[in-house]
Amino acid sequence: MSKIFSSLRFLLFAVILFGGLYTLLVTGIGQLFFNHQANGSSVTREEQVVGSSLVGQDFSETKYFSGRSSEVSQLSPVSKEQADHVRQRKEKLLAENPTETQVPNDLVTASASGVDPDISLAAANFQVERIAKARQINPQKIHAIINETAEKDWFSSREFVNVLQLNLALDELI
Repeated sequence: MSKIFSSLRFLLFAVILFGGLYTLLVTGIGQLFFNHQANGSSVTREEQVVGSSLVGQDFSETKYFSGRSSEVSQLSPVSKEQADHVRQRKEKLLAENPTETQVPNDLVTASASGVDPDISLAAANFQVERIAKARQINPQKIHAIINETAEKDWFSSREFVNVLQLNLALDELI
């Protein structure tokens, strides 16, 4: 009986420590040092939440940049099924962007998480002519927005842009 009470006391202690205190500590650190991220990284315009800077959103209208496929994919890079998905996405993108001949890799491959908010500069530049035509604006204005919003990876020379930020900047042009 004594062992049962000891075990129950330890269980209660562990639940309070790891289920309560640890959770409060981690939440507090998140709120204190990473408040924006901990609260969903909401992007607002005119006091209206329009999306999140850390979660990719689908944009299907031709006047907007589109991001990576949101289809979660854990397929092998050499599988036939993956090759079929890539081929289908490539055909679709080339049909939507007829002035282009080579589709950037990040537009035809799905991410592991399905929520990547960023695309490479090559992927953004690939879509410029389509968007310029749909919006009836000079492509140089769109290239300027890409260059203004471009970010550089901390650990490599990779440059990328946030799709939501690009699309919001496009909407501000009009």
